[in-house]
Amino acid sequence: MSRSSAAVRRTAALVCLATLTACSGASGIDLTESDYEDGAGITASVLPQLADPGGDTEKSTDAEYVVDATVEGAKAGQVVELQVVDGDSWRLEDTAKTDADGRVALSVGEAKEMRVVSDGDTPVGIHLSTDDAPAATFTDEFDERVKDAWGTRDQGYAGVRLCSRASDDAVEWVDGVLRLSVLDDPDKGTCRVKGKEYDYRLNGHLGSGFSFTYGYAAARIKFQEQRGQHGSFWLQGFGPEPTGDAKLTGAEIDVIEYFGDDHPDGGLTSFVYWHPTEKGRTAGGWLPDPEQFGGDWSSKFHVFSVEWTPKKYVFRIDGQVTDTITQGVSGQPEFLILSLLSSDYELQHLDGEDKLPQQMDVDWVKVWAQPQG
Repeated sequence: MSRSSAAVRRTAALVCLATLTACSGASGIDLTESDYEDGAGITASVLPQLADPGGDTEKSTDAEYVVDATVEGAKAGQVVELQVVDGDSWRLEDTAKTDADGRVALSVGEAKEMRVVSDGDTPVGIHLSTDDAPAATFTDEFDERVKDAWGTRDQGYAGVRLCSRASDDAVEWVDGVLRLSVLDDPDKGTCRVKGKEYDYRLNGHLGSGFSFTYGYAAARIKFQEQRGQHGSFWLQGFGPEPTGDAKLTGAEIDVIEYFGDDHPDGGLTSFVYWHPTEKGRTAGGWLPDPEQFGGDWSSKFHVFSVEWTPKKYVFRIDGQVTDTITQGVSGQPEFLILSLLSSDYELQHLDGEDKLPQQMDVDWVKVWAQPQG
């Protein structure tokens, strides 16, 4: 997160804290280590750098680490602080209120010594370091095209996209971002869908040469503005069996999809698709109340991520949990996909041909693989 964004968060944290609990200088909750037994009544882990909302491009190493903490027995609304060492004292870095499960997500820049504390009915605290976070195994900052890292997928004029195809012409590396577009196809005429004619379209649709099994995957994205197409960050895997348990068949993991500004359902979805039978199954859906995570999806970058374990997927926006899915958990290597796709069922929502091109910018993509067993 940029210095200015971090400063805003710290100021907001102090203001919020002042209205909820007594402050003691800049440190917020005034606990000493003798007030609590380290780690008793609280659990926490340091996740990768998964938080970085903002309008400018950033290096992936400028994003903030996320601390996922749970206070045992806490009621919803209990104040939890993340504090970092500042000389001989603790400085408030971030604050949040627990949800109904006593869980909070906090964020911090690089910190060798920090603690998460809360002074509810019983003071609790736990010491951590960003050195505890997983190490990255794949990073692309999109400052330049890396040979063989990404390739245009062989998709077009079939299935739900009879009126569009993937094309290198809809992909460019520009100003430190990967830009995916939906364009008119100059080599085709018009396509008819439900009695209405539309120009054929070219889609930016890339698959990576990198795959992994279990861990975290994240992308910092600024989505397209208009409806009529949807931007996506997703994973796909193919196992030795075409149908059956997702441990053997793999799954499609839609980390995030955005269907454009002014969508009546908010525009954001996360899904999992797998094939216990040929028909297949789906879990996930529209994100309820997406405005709690932001509302500027086409004007600012946000980090969209998935934590994939042998038991579940945890989806996040800038470190805040948006959904947890325990069905269709893949046990196969999955590769990364970035796309801006114009599907036939969406064309009715594109308000005139002058709305093209539409563009989706990807600032960076990163993976922290954590093989199991």
